[in-house]
Amino acid sequence: MSDDLLRQLRELESEYAGQPRIAQQADLPVINRLRAQLGLPAVDAQLKEIGVAGPVVAATPAPEPVAAPDHTEARALYHAYLAKVEELEVHRAYAQRVVKATAGHGQTPVRPLATMGPNGGPLLCDQCHKPMLLEGGDYHGLTADVAWQRHGGGNWVSWILGGMVVELTTNGTLRIYHGYPGQDPSDCCNVATRERKKARTKRKAHPGLENYNQLLAFLDQEFPAMPGDGRLDLLNKILTLLSADDPGIGVNRPDAAR
Repeated sequence: MSDDLLRQLRELESEYAGQPRIAQQADLPVINRLRAQLGLPAVDAQLKEIGVAGPVVAATPAPEPVAAPDHTEARALYHAYLAKVEELEVHRAYAQRVVKATAGHGQTPVRPLATMGPNGGPLLCDQCHKPMLLEGGDYHGLTADVAWQRHGGGNWVSWILGGMVVELTTNGTLRIYHGYPGQDPSDCCNVATRERKKARTKRKAHPGLENYNQLLAFLDQEFPAMPGDGRLDLLNKILTLLSADDPGIGVNRPDAAR
């Protein structure tokens, strides 16, 4: 008996969806009567069982909040860089003035040699801390400042006895040396080059590299509108200026340079 009832129920339910609405309305009471006889729950007009809870869907847990990266150390390095840039500003500007004043081929203007060093005195060699010597004429062998005073000042030029090197370091500050690069090993410029190379070999191969990733992440967050190449350039400037290879400031200072 129950098998016949179940067969009838299954036929009615299987055909229900394809019936016109008026036919469904007629079949629904029959379906529910059969379901009652079989001990099954009644269904609604969509043949969904009434009063039977659907499957329990577990709530998706909220994602754990992602902690914001800690840029405290990187920010401190960046502000140290800014302070260093500010400190070097006057020295970099001074270095550019000296480079411009002494530039050219052949003879060198004596005035900057005699007056653009510390406290308005002569430019000094960063290795031996002595002034440049002039070559030829009435002032041969004299230091630039002595010769300039004897000459009575003015703008004039002279050869430099033993040669002279004027250069800008990696931090933009000035270096002055006696000598000719790559010639006499005892020349001040060549001694200084050897000493710098020797000092670098005792330090890490890539000073500041341990801060590379954290600084880059900080700059990415701090300057999102800056092009990627710009952030990398800024990063390299920071690492160079704050690294162990920073050459510092030379002996020639802009204190009272004229």
